[in-house]
Amino acid sequence: MVTRTPNHATSTARDICRPLFRHRRKMILLFCTTFGLVIAGLIFLPRTYSSDARVFVRLGKESVALDPTATVGPTVSMNESRESEINSEVEILRSQILLEDVVKELGADYILGSKPAGEPGWSLMLQTPLNFLKDVIFQQGNISSEEYAVQRLKKTILPSVPRKSNVIVVQCKAKQPEQAQRILATFLDAYLARHAKANRTSGSYEFFVDQSQLLRGQLEEATEQLRQAKNETGLVTIDGQRGNLQAQNDSIEAHMLETQRSLSAADAKIATLQQSLESVPDRQLAEETEGLPNVAADFMRHELYKLQIAEKDASSRGTEAHPKVKALRRQVKEVQAILAEQDAGRVQATSKTNPTFKELEVTLLTQQSLAASLRAESEALTQQYAEVTSKIRKLNDSEFHITELVRRTELLDSSYRNYVNNREQARIDQALESNQISNVNVLQPATFTAKPTSPRVGLTLALGFILAGLAAVMAAVVAEYFDRSTKTPEQIEDLLGVPVLLSVPRGTRHIFVRN
Repeated sequence: MVTRTPNHATSTARDICRPLFRHRRKMILLFCTTFGLVIAGLIFLPRTYSSDARVFVRLGKESVALDPTATVGPTVSMNESRESEINSEVEILRSQILLEDVVKELGADYILGSKPAGEPGWSLMLQTPLNFLKDVIFQQGNISSEEYAVQRLKKTILPSVPRKSNVIVVQCKAKQPEQAQRILATFLDAYLARHAKANRTSGSYEFFVDQSQLLRGQLEEATEQLRQAKNETGLVTIDGQRGNLQAQNDSIEAHMLETQRSLSAADAKIATLQQSLESVPDRQLAEETEGLPNVAADFMRHELYKLQIAEKDASSRGTEAHPKVKALRRQVKEVQAILAEQDAGRVQATSKTNPTFKELEVTLLTQQSLAASLRAESEALTQQYAEVTSKIRKLNDSEFHITELVRRTELLDSSYRNYVNNREQARIDQALESNQISNVNVLQPATFTAKPTSPRVGLTLALGFILAGLAAVMAAVVAEYFDRSTKTPEQIEDLLGVPVLLSVPRGTRHIFVRN
């Protein structure tokens, strides 16, 4: 009896290769079928073209100044991280409103498209049932073509950010290179417009124009009220007018005191002069001359002689009791009595005005005129003092009103200047928005790539080859697993528990084992 010693290494390799060899026809058929389907897919599947663009996000917002609607009050500086700023731009790129803008600009039919030029007509036949199944599965039958186009753009426009970069890469896929480039270019234009609007407040320029005009009217009204109030009170500034009135008041008070003092002195001097004038004669003897003829006495003596002659003539003609004689005698006696009183040698005296009296009189008149002028000045100063005091009271009464008008005018002027500055800033922002000037620059516009990006032939063939090989091996393993027949002596030994004496292989060659 011949004993066979099994080789474990050979048996193991044989056991592994035996099912593969036994099911080689199935494996070859499945491998060729799978790889053929992959090749058919590469041949018949539609081509996809890609267009790329790169957007550079510069550090900082649109301009150095903030949005004017954010600067009407106190501002607080906040340090925004660079990563959050980039992520914000990516979120804007992923927003649906941009896709809707692209659909409105290009139209849903252009984005969804019909049969692309140069593509086999049967591809549309394949896409029609696929689209029908997709509508049934995903329940898209009730949506509009615009909404369906937006959903397709969500899958075809893909923004991404390389690590530690300020550049955002935007990729668009379409069935034609021209279509991919146009869709991406339109998308970038919509993004720039939306980005400018997102960083600015809509209607801020019109708001600041209206507010500045309103404040200008209020400022002019307040200025006119302040001007009228100042004209009524006759002042320019409260402090200046108060200082001026206070200086006038102090000056008038000083003059009043000085005038009262001078007037009192003048009155006292006048009283003294009047007393002096009463004791001083107004005239005094200037010259006395003796031995001068007395013309009056000589004339009276001549008249006496005439009367005596007349008396003798009357006596000679009449009696002693005659009235004419009596009268003439009486006149003679009277003239004789007067003549007896006259000196024979006459003295002539000359008088003149007393200079002391005259000087006192002049001084008195001067002091009286001075006192009169001082009284008039005192009355005028009293009136001026009353007027200044009245102005001070009026100023105090109108100070609150004028101060309130000044404060209101200053506040309105400050607010008006702020709103004018903000209006100018808003105008600049509006100009930047209209010209799409921002901190975002399209570093690389949408590219035109004639080479399709999918399907990728080399990678697809490699993966198809690997997939076909794995499918063939799996087919052999599955077929071997479900095959219950015995094919090897080891299976018979395991099944029956007896050694195998002879095995006859397939084919013309036979191996005999003899005992």
